[in-house]
Amino acid sequence: MTFSKQILLLLSIFFFLPLLNASDPKPCYTSSCVHGNFDGKIHVRFPFWLFPKQPESCGHTGFNLLCTNHHETTLKLPNSETFLVRDIDYLQQRIRLNDPKNCLARRLLSFDASGSPFSPLHLLNYAFLTCPKEDVNSSLYKPIQCLGNSTTSFIATRLDLVASVPPSCKIFKKLLLPVSEPIAYMAGFAGDLKANWRCGSVNNITLQAQCFSSVNSGSTAWFSDTCGVSASCVKHAT
Repeated sequence: MTFSKQILLLLSIFFFLPLLNASDPKPCYTSSCVHGNFDGKIHVRFPFWLFPKQPESCGHTGFNLLCTNHHETTLKLPNSETFLVRDIDYLQQRIRLNDPKNCLARRLLSFDASGSPFSPLHLLNYAFLTCPKEDVNSSLYKPIQCLGNSTTSFIATRLDLVASVPPSCKIFKKLLLPVSEPIAYMAGFAGDLKANWRCGSVNNITLQAQCFSSVNSGSTAWFSDTCGVSASCVKHAT
């Protein structure tokens, strides 16, 4: 082989090798904000992806999660502040969220999931009310501890039950409230906000089945370019 042909061969290798590597999907390992085995550890995999530990190709737009300096997992919705992720149930396609500042009630007053793949389990007509602190303490309603001050308490109840609150209470705001359980009143908002997710017109479980049947034996995959009917798969390392 002449020297010029050797040069051409080397140039061809250097040119095509990156293209081959780019076309070969990289494995998407399950990731987490913490190392080791801990109770409550959030395992992140499709359709979620954890920045910067995972590439964007491992998940979908709207499912990107971030780690805090305290190794907590967070989710930022397009029209809302950052939420703390308490749990992800991949089988039920459900995520459990709370406020990093421990005041979920304040967050729910302006909750907006539009522009995201998430939706609350229930939306009910609720009323937030302000009441003299002494009247709330003597009633069945539990004050929302992170709202109010030394003289005024906040409570929340279904709109159709407003007549049952102490007469000294005044309606502060009426709204469609995202709730996890359709109960009559909220006991201080001590629980988490639960939300479901969907990927386009078909659910994620369907996409997983489609991908699992189309990849090589011995690997699993969760991936779709559109999070909808047209699914393409990448290898997901186990």
